[in-house]
Amino acid sequence: MTKLNQHKTNLPVAKGLAGVVVDSTAISNVRGRQGELSYRGVAIGELVNLPFHQVAGWVVSERLEDTFEGLLAASANLSEAETNLVLGIDPTVHPMRVLQCLIPVVSVGAEVGLAEVNQGIHIAAKLPAVVATHLRRKQVYLDPTRPYAERFLLAIGAGNNAQLIKAFEVAQILQLEHSFNAGTFASRVVASTLAPIASAIAAGIGALAGELHGGADQAVLDVADTLNNVDQAKSYVDHALANNIKVPGMGHREYRVKDPRAVYMFEWSKKLAIGTPHQQTFEILQAIELHFAQHMARVFGYVAHFVESRLDNRIFRPAAHYRGSHNRRLPSGFSTL
Repeated sequence: MTKLNQHKTNLPVAKGLAGVVVDSTAISNVRGRQGELSYRGVAIGELVNLPFHQVAGWVVSERLEDTFEGLLAASANLSEAETNLVLGIDPTVHPMRVLQCLIPVVSVGAEVGLAEVNQGIHIAAKLPAVVATHLRRKQVYLDPTRPYAERFLLAIGAGNNAQLIKAFEVAQILQLEHSFNAGTFASRVVASTLAPIASAIAAGIGALAGELHGGADQAVLDVADTLNNVDQAKSYVDHALANNIKVPGMGHREYRVKDPRAVYMFEWSKKLAIGTPHQQTFEILQAIELHFAQHMARVFGYVAHFVESRLDNRIFRPAAHYRGSHNRRLPSGFSTL
């Protein structure tokens, strides 16, 4: 073994690229120790009360906030062929898997004559229709005269409740972007190969579906559905901690204090749940969080990172520490041609 190879073998391995700076960004800043999050230098506390389309357009490109809603509305609905593709998927398939599967398909036509950022907006605009069609098992119509959040909630049959619309907009703003998390990094790796934006978005959503990433939201609700009251929630947490079992949604890799997004999500969840059939679920989730302490909008962030990566692109090619054998012989039974 050469000295060079010996030197490489002894290099420390940063599992999960923990602490490794792989690129720079001006889109968002996660300050985990301080419990702060900002988009393009503005704290999320100043953004959550603004219209979603303004914030999303500004995050994607600082020049789009005034025209973003119009761009989204223009591509809000699926063609008949796209609708049939959605309806052809088994209704039991999780919506995240449906999105990952269909993003390259709904992008067809968007890649002709459009700038890459507009291709991304075209794809993002169609995703609410994909989800609504999959959930309702019929062709849906999203009214382009209504704002983005409102037309989606109407399409899935959630009604036209002003408080619900605002809560959904706040949730979308809080989930827009979170620096180089797994989904964003996956998206940027694909973008670095000069693949089309649809491929980069699909890769990001594939990572986001994981239980250790965006899938934690669904996992914690699944846990809550198995518990009947607050006392059971406490017993569940005690059992999980005693047996080193991960509690979905509890804790965050980046934040050493409370996730700043959770502050706003808690208030809106409380407003929407109290006095409804969902109040028990809210109280169980609150008990899990409190006892533990004794844890779709992201597509616009992927578009922003795709555009930013194009400014100074270089394909990602990290090194790996090889820990296998050297100079092995093939097992008996292999034959040459």
